[in-house]
Amino acid sequence: MQSSDHVRQNTCTFMITPVRFITHRLLPIVIVVGIGVFVACSGSLPMLVSSFVPGSKTVANARPTPSFVAESFPDSAAVRFLVVGDWGTGASFQKRVAAQMCAKAGKEKPGFILSTGDNIYNSGVSSVDDPQWKTKFEDIYSCPELATPWYAVLGNHDHRGSIQAEIAYHNKNPRWNMPDRYYRVSMKANDSTTLDIIAIDTDPINRKDTALTMKQNLWLRSELAASKAEWKIVVGHHPIRSHGGYGDQDYMIGAIKPLLDEFGVNLYINGHDHDLQYLKSPEDRFYCLISGGGGEARNTAYGANTIFAATNGGFHYIAVLQSRMYIEFVDIDGKTTFATNIRKANKP
Repeated sequence: MQSSDHVRQNTCTFMITPVRFITHRLLPIVIVVGIGVFVACSGSLPMLVSSFVPGSKTVANARPTPSFVAESFPDSAAVRFLVVGDWGTGASFQKRVAAQMCAKAGKEKPGFILSTGDNIYNSGVSSVDDPQWKTKFEDIYSCPELATPWYAVLGNHDHRGSIQAEIAYHNKNPRWNMPDRYYRVSMKANDSTTLDIIAIDTDPINRKDTALTMKQNLWLRSELAASKAEWKIVVGHHPIRSHGGYGDQDYMIGAIKPLLDEFGVNLYINGHDHDLQYLKSPEDRFYCLISGGGGEARNTAYGANTIFAATNGGFHYIAVLQSRMYIEFVDIDGKTTFATNIRKANKP
């Protein structure tokens, strides 16, 4: 006959065993699965994977690269700048692209940087004091060569946070420039070449916010009509033309393309697709440049309108002269993979 103490001991053992099983075996599994689901649902998974496996994306239907000549303009009168988009991940991929931007800027001495949006992943910033400004912008683009003005537009991920914080951050860090959701900045080279860059917020167009789209389009028409610059660039986040993951965007073709055609815009620059593309549709008067390779990569493709396409990270270097606009593709390893010129009519 068992003693009462022995019975109590066996009962306690029976009760402790499932508790230990839950805390030591089941709970860690639940935590890992939960983190995995959160990352996947938050949109972080592609960035997380790309930070460990750069160089894993493909360019479908690629054609031989057209012949090109890479040029250098550090001592010229040209307006010079770098273009990067979809960069604010904080991952190693972004840091590798940033290192090559530093190297290129050291050689070419650009006057500013142009950002095509999705500045801070995954949900923008909460305030001007958000620590992401330091970890995803200040600490990564910290080399002296990039201590130059940044002109940024809003991406769809920036819209998840505080738009006003991205506008007001200039007061804390003068290097950052986003005076409003849409704005114009004018540049003048030493040889008197003039360039207008008109930044727009394409997210309301994407969301079919008719009131905001109409308000911005009235402003855009006014700015383009008033511009006397020899060169005009419009920059937004969403593409008009693309053979990447998003393809041509009907809402942009309907809302923005007619204005670019009417007022002789030379180039539309955007991000959103995480690749680098250069396109010219016979239906457009302008060229399209996609620069979305600053923070992660996605598969892309050549299509009917493609002149050149690449992926697996990179940025662009642009030099604007009186007779032409030079555009250069630079990859994550600092290699120039393509270069081309948009030429003014009747000028060599």
